[in-house]
Amino acid sequence: MIEQTTLDEASANSTLGTVYLCLHGHFYQPPREEPFSAAIPHEPGATPYPNFNEKITAECYRPNAMAGNFDAISFDLGPTLASWLEQAHPDVYRRIIAADQIHMLRYGVGNALAQAYNHTILPLATPRDKLTQIRWGLSDFHHRYDRDAHGMWLAETAVDIETLDLLAQCGVTYVVLAPWQTATPIDPTEPYIIPLYSGRSITAFFYNAPLSGGVSFDWDTTNDANVFAASYLPDHLVHDKRVAGQAQLLLIATDGELYGHHKPWRDKFLTHLVRHGAPNYGFEVCTLERYMIMHPPTKEARLRVPSAWSCAHGIARWDIGCECTEGDSSWKSTLRQALTNLARRGDALFEKYTRRFLRDPWAARDDYLSLRNGWQSPKSFWARHGRYGRQPLNKQVGRRVLLLLEAQYYQQYSFTSCGFFFEDLDRIEPRNNIAFARRAISLTWQALGVDLQRDFLNDLQATKSARTGVTGADLCRQLPVVEHKLLPPL
Repeated sequence: MIEQTTLDEASANSTLGTVYLCLHGHFYQPPREEPFSAAIPHEPGATPYPNFNEKITAECYRPNAMAGNFDAISFDLGPTLASWLEQAHPDVYRRIIAADQIHMLRYGVGNALAQAYNHTILPLATPRDKLTQIRWGLSDFHHRYDRDAHGMWLAETAVDIETLDLLAQCGVTYVVLAPWQTATPIDPTEPYIIPLYSGRSITAFFYNAPLSGGVSFDWDTTNDANVFAASYLPDHLVHDKRVAGQAQLLLIATDGELYGHHKPWRDKFLTHLVRHGAPNYGFEVCTLERYMIMHPPTKEARLRVPSAWSCAHGIARWDIGCECTEGDSSWKSTLRQALTNLARRGDALFEKYTRRFLRDPWAARDDYLSLRNGWQSPKSFWARHGRYGRQPLNKQVGRRVLLLLEAQYYQQYSFTSCGFFFEDLDRIEPRNNIAFARRAISLTWQALGVDLQRDFLNDLQATKSARTGVTGADLCRQLPVVEHKLLPPL
């Protein structure tokens, strides 16, 4: 039997500082819907469930929501997952959203963070696309939680200074990063100020790498919540800070799907840890913004940029490829180039056509999500963005503008990070990115009659699976057949 000693007894008999435990769950699924039909294809690997969204909901999202785990942890709920849950499992969705409201009532701050909308690797995006991803993520968050987001989760914690500066300009005050993303020594038990441009700054929390890695990858670490609290957590506290009576935070950051999906029954581990295990052994369960208000950062840190939490080579894993994935990853650079070339062509057409009817095409794109999702009326959107404060009198012109905005929407989807994460081109994730790009091509074709497909297929021909020999162009041609009028003739 484990004795309840160390932290409890020390706190009772001295002025030792309070120790806090924060668990952050990154809850995210990429969009699985086929972009022409909006239906999720059957995924045999999810059997007996029809797809992985359903499987992970049953194993993770539902049990954690109903157990109240979201009330106690820090979390982000990716927009594409939130949208699906809202439609498919509204009870689970409402319970997760309510967790932030419960935390707000209890502590005066929420515990949910926003997420850059499409899980795009932001350091690889253009400044304009970075801003759209941030603004879409913040807009989605505000709609769901009825408040402004103060924290934002960056896909793969991929970061550069420009990204952080844009976040700060948009009102975001803190992010979560890996400890190896710093260029200067840091103490991960406290947050740091990151200096930005023009006197701006943002706060960074650095998660505890050994604890986060142990929870993620070592089955024994999460066998027993009491043992974890009594034996694992104390080893990562800074003794001198305890003696000096200084507060310190142990931050464990993981994929949220770990708790019940990747690791069966770990939802129950999480429940016991936050309710009993951690408190019984002297740790106060806390969330990031609450901690930041109680103990604001006082020290500065410099970052190693660009960098991410799952690539030792900066961000090469999602760009030119590197040995972070097995085998030949050279396909990543050619796929990214094909998508980038398509985006440049699409951007040029979008701006050239819509600038006659929109005051600022790119500001309109940043606001398009709320129009698309019905969060603002067409009249309000056109009053704000129409060149003359209204929708074009010619309805066909207005329709073309909306088609081009929708093309931009799917163009953003085509850069979803999952398409570049794994080891081979011939997988569902790259195929999905190509499918989103094809949808953008279709919308541009319907709006303007301009063929972007031919050059895209030529570019995709250069990207090839080392495992099966399939090219990106093959993957595109294997996508579900659509009506001839929706795509240029091959």
